[in-house]
Amino acid sequence: MITYIALPGDTLEKISSDLKVENPIYLREFHNTHCAKHERFHADIKPGQSLLLPFGNEIKNLNKKIIENGDSLYYHPPHGKIPFQVPLLKGKYKINHQKFLDDKLVTDYQYQLELRYIKFENSHYIFSFQMSDFKKEGIESDTKISSLAKACMEILYPLEIRLNETGELRELHLTSPENLLKDHLETLKSYFTDSYSATYIDQMKLIIDDRKALLKNLKNTLSIYFLVGSFYRALYGDWADSQIYQDFLPWLTNASPIRFALQNKIILKDDNNILKVTQEGNSSDYRSMDQLYFNSHIYDEKAPVTKNSVDCNHFAVYNFNRADLSIQKIDAIFNSYIDDVIEKETFIIERQQD
Repeated sequence: MITYIALPGDTLEKISSDLKVENPIYLREFHNTHCAKHERFHADIKPGQSLLLPFGNEIKNLNKKIIENGDSLYYHPPHGKIPFQVPLLKGKYKINHQKFLDDKLVTDYQYQLELRYIKFENSHYIFSFQMSDFKKEGIESDTKISSLAKACMEILYPLEIRLNETGELRELHLTSPENLLKDHLETLKSYFTDSYSATYIDQMKLIIDDRKALLKNLKNTLSIYFLVGSFYRALYGDWADSQIYQDFLPWLTNASPIRFALQNKIILKDDNNILKVTQEGNSSDYRSMDQLYFNSHIYDEKAPVTKNSVDCNHFAVYNFNRADLSIQKIDAIFNSYIDDVIEKETFIIERQQD
């Protein structure tokens, strides 16, 4: 047993997490059992308060009691990984993506995403993938270019995507013959007769021929990253924090994904139906903002971070159904610091109930 003086910002939950105690209420009971009567407390702690805390085998025995009583508030992934039931990705999702400049809203986009699970074949989970109902500021755009983009997407979608057994996006296939898709795209020139539209349609036809580029673009879509990204492959030890891992996040539109050092943390249970896990990290990318937008720049794994490197951070909360660990909602924030300006993006993806 040790004596601890509470610091500003300390809570029972924080101390419980630091000590790896399964339920913070038991810390209070431990203190009240061993302290003088006048030192007992029944609310949260205050700075400067003296606490009697378990140590060593006392923590082990306390956790055993908590688990036997069914009072553990922490989820511990079996075999050090959160089980990823890939077929449970099926469903419709609503996405909201907002961009801010110094807390002033600049853009607000919404769209729908649907994943239909087809089958498991040759070690791959096969889905039909579709995006639709694109809106800006909550209104469906009726501009000519928006109408053209919508018409092109209606021709190309749905796509067939294939995930491997660990949930990584590995393949993308068109669901109609390439020549037929190109013919349908060419037909659009009868309705969109200006030169810009013709160029746009020709670019879409080229995309059909470049399947690798199409797969890369899909991987660099935020919604796909959050649904099938490296978050699910993080390794956990004997407590709530995962090991630190590196990954590239596609936060910036029309730029290369940014490399981050990331860590997941399983949150203390506050809902019997929802499991919350956070993902947090800072950029570990050596590139400047200009280099990120220069797409032909080849990433150098050995290059060090400098004062000119991009300065940004990322935080996301994943909400899972506790019963089957299917994803229900992801709420993410990205901050980029350029001189005295803060560029912020928020991204919410939420499963729609049938």
